Amino acid sequence: MKNLLLGVSLAANVALAYLVVADRDQLKALQSRADSAMDQVAGKAQQIKGTLTGDVSDKLKGNLREGRGEVKSVIDDVKSEFN
Repeated sequence: MKNLLLGVSLAANVALAYLVVADRDQLKALQSRADSAMDQVAGKAQQIKGTLTGDVSDKLKGNLREGRGEVKSVIDDVKSEFN
């Protein structure tokens, strides 16, 4: 009986460890998507600031930052296709 309980306990711990690792991967993917969305929003805000102030440099930097966010988003989509 003792060996049966130890076996069940071991199996439960292995299953729990698998769930924790799977959740960690999902959390990384969610964090990556949030990061790309933040780059897109910050880039758009910088573009608007550049437009309102007439600062071409801010507008270009905003375009680049928004583009970087879009590229990250496409990379995340490709990663999710393979997982």
